[in-house]
Amino acid sequence: MRKKLAWTMAISLILVFLALPWLLALQGLSWNLPGLTAELWRYPGIGTAITTSLLCGVSATLLSTCLASLFISKSEGSRQLKGSGLSLTFAAPHLAFAIAFLWLLTPYGWIDRLIPWLTLGFEQQSLTTLITILVIKETPFLVVLGRQQLAQLPHQQWLLQAQILGASRTRGWWLVVFPAWLRQMRLLIIAVAIYSVAVVDIALVAGPLNPPLLGPLLMSWQQQFGVAEQNLAAQGLWLVLAAGVFMVAWVKLQEWSVKRLCRGLLRRAGGNHRWLPEGAISVSLQLLKWVLLAVTLLSGLALLAMSLGQGWFYPRLTPLEWQFAEAWQLALGSLPVVVMTLALALATAVMVTVILVTLREWQRLRGHEFADIWFIAALLIPQLGLVIAWLQAESLPVVSMHAEHAWLLTWYAHCWFAFAYSYLSYAPAERACSQMHLNLGRSLGYGYWKSWWYFKRPALRDALKHCLLVSFLVSLAQYVPTVLLGSGYIQTLTTELVALSSGAELRLPAIIASVLWVLAALAILMTARGAPASAPIRKLTGREE
Repeated sequence: MRKKLAWTMAISLILVFLALPWLLALQGLSWNLPGLTAELWRYPGIGTAITTSLLCGVSATLLSTCLASLFISKSEGSRQLKGSGLSLTFAAPHLAFAIAFLWLLTPYGWIDRLIPWLTLGFEQQSLTTLITILVIKETPFLVVLGRQQLAQLPHQQWLLQAQILGASRTRGWWLVVFPAWLRQMRLLIIAVAIYSVAVVDIALVAGPLNPPLLGPLLMSWQQQFGVAEQNLAAQGLWLVLAAGVFMVAWVKLQEWSVKRLCRGLLRRAGGNHRWLPEGAISVSLQLLKWVLLAVTLLSGLALLAMSLGQGWFYPRLTPLEWQFAEAWQLALGSLPVVVMTLALALATAVMVTVILVTLREWQRLRGHEFADIWFIAALLIPQLGLVIAWLQAESLPVVSMHAEHAWLLTWYAHCWFAFAYSYLSYAPAERACSQMHLNLGRSLGYGYWKSWWYFKRPALRDALKHCLLVSFLVSLAQYVPTVLLGSGYIQTLTTELVALSSGAELRLPAIIASVLWVLAALAILMTARGAPASAPIRKLTGREE
């Protein structure tokens, strides 16, 4: 009875944790929809902002999906992506990578100084630059999680059946496996589409400014206190939500088009011919991986050089002098911000992992699985729209104005958004883990959680590490919740980097971006190390003695 009560209380708290933000969002929605005569439509540049935002979302989603599909098709059944440029690019923080990308490849950057006759077409703040950065960062995300989704499909059997029927392995992949994999990836691609159409932090650093995209424009309205701006923010909220609905429809249209195309090709005879230039595609993908690796490594080196150099005037390839001591002093000056960032990220990682493990174990204990969409729905709504709806709720702004509550409120938001990303990483691995070891421990007289700790946890070691890592990295990257809910009391490396990158100073933003990158790299290195998964079981059974 006591154990049942403990489970009930724990799950009740988790349900409150997951549901409360949705209730606040519903309460904060302004039902004053922007009609045809609303002042929103008279705002200068609003049409261009909407168009460029939709173009950014559609282009980044389409290109990322196509590239991820090609990488997955050439790496299925192998581990050739492990340790490649894709995994390194996936690990790089979005903002830090964007700062380095701008310094490397835009006019007056380092590549322009090295090869002045080479025109790459990237401006300091333009739609092309923003889309390129989003594609570079979102493609590895789709590849890494796409491999997990592929592992849940019997794709090898499907490929074998296609080959038995006379189709080549490549044709079998694209016509049989790919449509099913794309359907399996639907929620992940929608999350990428929603993020791309309403992106704020990278758009402030690398996106167009006159006019800005819809996300930064709505953010600026919300941060102003005038009645007109607040009305614009309330109406712009519906505009962002409509853009999210448009992107969901776009992903569905993309999937429907692929399905119809594959069905049409399957009806045709002659599946033995090489209908795709496999050699050219393989060479191109290999070259692209090397380019991504080079850009990622050069980006990290560029941040380090910008941090240490002083007087880096155009067209010099090197700075006037290297100042290690001054760079170290500037880095020490940002120590309070680093401590705040680490405190938020570590607390978020631990809390999210505990919640996820408890929720998954409760579902396995009951033998009932809920649909994933209930747990990752936060990724399917523009984050900026959710946070603004919270702020427009009746009670939340009063709470967020107090410094002692700002940290807890920001931490809650970090946990809530990180939960959705971590669920995508942890849930598939936990489903694939057998309950046999846990049941064995319980049959030996151990309680549920002691059995889980000694018998099931070792089998989930990598999944738990990935859960902690993803939660940590997501918290590091949070910008909108930290700025709007922190009410100026919470400063993290991400918020400081966005604020400083708008000025002409390069050194301090480079130092903060380098620290952000180092924290992410240390987290990855720490979660990559550990004892063998079977070590706790051997210790428990005494077989190490």
